Amino acid sequence: MVESEYSALRLIVGFRPCNLEDMAEDTRSIKRRSERKPARIALTLVIEGEVAEQLATTIDLAQHGLRLQSDHPLTPGQPVGLLLSDDPPCLIRARVVWVGKADSTQAGQAGLQFLSPLAGLV
Repeated sequence: MVESEYSALRLIVGFRPCNLEDMAEDTRSIKRRSERKPARIALTLVIEGEVAEQLATTIDLAQHGLRLQSDHPLTPGQPVGLLLSDDPPCLIRARVVWVGKADSTQAGQAGLQFLSPLAGLV
């Protein structure tokens, strides 16, 4: 559709084209199953098929997942392990749900969903 067709459509039905690039990137507007709370926790990402472990820091935490900051590139759907402590080892299995765009305020951030909700942690 060209601009003149958009203009005509707006006049007829009050249609206003939506520019997805202008939509808020902030994921706080998404309805969540459990409340997220701010939490700065250093952790280690254990990524299947990689020998090296990657450092990350949580931004917020909930019973069903967390948001973290990491320099390591992640992809939606990717399974990861979250190593919270070495003594005793505490590994939480999760999957990447979303990854912040490189040119946005969420660059380097990712949202992870726990494979099993964490009862009583938050």
